[in-house]
Amino acid sequence: MENAALTLPEFQAQLLAEGLRELFGEMNDDMLAALMPLLEWVEVAGGEVVVRQGDTDRDLYVVICGRLRAYGGGGPPRRHPRPDAGEGPHRRVLSEITRGETIGEMSFFTGAPRVATVVALRDSVLARITRPNLEKLLTAWPQVTLSMARLVIDRLGRANAPRRAKRRPTNLCLLPITPGVDVAALGERLVARLPADGEPILLTAAAIEARVGVKGIANAGKADGDRYRQLTKALDELESRHASVVYAPDGDLASEWSQRCLRMADRILLLADAGASPEAGAAEARLLGGEKKVTAAEQVLVLLHGEDAAMPGRTAEWLDRRPAGAVAGHLHIRPARDADVARLARTQSAGAIGLVLCGGGARCFAHLGVYKALQEHGVQVDYVGGSGMGAVMGALIALDAPADELIAYAREAFTASPTGDISLMPLTALIKGRQLKSVLEEAIEHLGGADARIEDTWKSFYCVSANYSRAFEAVLRRGSLAKGIRASCAVPGLLPPVPIGGDLMVDGGVFNNYPTDVMARAGVAKIIGVNISRDAFQDVAYDEVPGSWTLAWDKVTGSRRKYRVPSLMSTLMNATTLYSASREQYSGSLTDLEFRLNLPSVGILDWHAFDHAVSVGYRNASKALAAMAPEELAAYGAR
Repeated sequence: MENAALTLPEFQAQLLAEGLRELFGEMNDDMLAALMPLLEWVEVAGGEVVVRQGDTDRDLYVVICGRLRAYGGGGPPRRHPRPDAGEGPHRRVLSEITRGETIGEMSFFTGAPRVATVVALRDSVLARITRPNLEKLLTAWPQVTLSMARLVIDRLGRANAPRRAKRRPTNLCLLPITPGVDVAALGERLVARLPADGEPILLTAAAIEARVGVKGIANAGKADGDRYRQLTKALDELESRHASVVYAPDGDLASEWSQRCLRMADRILLLADAGASPEAGAAEARLLGGEKKVTAAEQVLVLLHGEDAAMPGRTAEWLDRRPAGAVAGHLHIRPARDADVARLARTQSAGAIGLVLCGGGARCFAHLGVYKALQEHGVQVDYVGGSGMGAVMGALIALDAPADELIAYAREAFTASPTGDISLMPLTALIKGRQLKSVLEEAIEHLGGADARIEDTWKSFYCVSANYSRAFEAVLRRGSLAKGIRASCAVPGLLPPVPIGGDLMVDGGVFNNYPTDVMARAGVAKIIGVNISRDAFQDVAYDEVPGSWTLAWDKVTGSRRKYRVPSLMSTLMNATTLYSASREQYSGSLTDLEFRLNLPSVGILDWHAFDHAVSVGYRNASKALAAMAPEELAAYGAR
């Protein structure tokens, strides 16, 4: 880190004053004048550590420009690592810190060592105040302590919140990693779809030279002295005035401008022609890998497809040929389609919309009715997740076919009773599961392609299963799509377990039948949930369950029934989700828009009730959406 006297341009001084007010509360001119000489200007290069976990210094920092990330770690390793990238047993992302925010106030108050390691994601400028200087300020103005305490309490509350908002990256860099990618054209269309309230801009070398009015300044290096500093000031000022800045490198990725684009980026979009070789090229390896890499910014792989592409493929090859953990996520985009570019814009501006579907057997056909209503009202879906049969319906939705087409094909595929192959020797399950396997494979092949994988879906998809072998909840984001969703709906005792990665997997409802928490960890802006009420057996008016003949006679009497006892099949299916049912209220609390459906007349295996279930979902969702104001729908992508 380089220290310098604190002589800031006006726009940076304003950002500093805002950060100081966030930390110390309202400050008059006298306080600001007394504080400014106590500050040091710290320039941090991308990848550099600002504070390290366990250190005992207690200096405070205010971010003037740039982006940093706080990591936590230590303690015993988890028995089963979290499935999310960056959330391993020894290192996990705690938060991101952007302009106007502070670092270090917790250690100042508690006197404890640093609780996190903070690393600059890109070149950043900080203002530092040392502990002795801060104590001078607090002695002169003791009321400042109260404002700092409030900030610490607020930070602790946000850190422990069940759902954390994902920060919008300020600077995006569009980095082509295969030949033939038109970066400028895609950049223009992306900027047109980013939130207009942030006045997004696209910066090419020509654009910045036109703004500064100095030809060739885009490629000024540190050796160019004043020209380099003039460019730095211009870029920092643009960042302070715009919520989103999209950088487009030159065709020559080794140029000063191209490397400047990478150093300025909060996130790098790796743009690749999906039909090209997935091998990492020399430029990509040089710029983003090894000790001499230009930036430590987060990377997202964006695979570009033709307008009429049926379904993505070979995604696993693209991901596996990058270093483990290097790519934070991936997207499949057809640049010729406005809807796909809009999806790219939402996901890259912290505006993504997630749809979560609960399990519930044949009742889950109602999910397709809800999806049809969402489409008709212009509500967009960027991520899809589900459990049990909700995972099956979610996978179909993630293939991005029109709702009517999905409904027509699902009707044909599932009304043939996919669980009709009863096992005559039920050593592992009452149902062999071969018919369900065949139905799922044929459906995916019809709507997408043979051998499709979870990572190949147009809309990002996950499903939840239960690892029977090692007793933990498994979130499946990669692997065979058909096998993954079979694992998610393999009800113990009813359907056989599914082997994946050397373990046996069973129904996701055992742990998490309504996985909104998984979607919340993905950091989407809005979560739409569809929750189907489970059967309730309350007010039991008998002390013991009678024998079979008594129950059979009671059932024949119809309305005069005395014993309302769940069937064997219903008991088997519902018992596996009792733990999930106990979390239902919490799961619902994580949603922004929830559809709660009740289908008591549809049995868990009542596949012939397809049209009724779809109709219930469609009617309920249509009614709820019609009652929403246009501005409410706009928050879900409707235009």
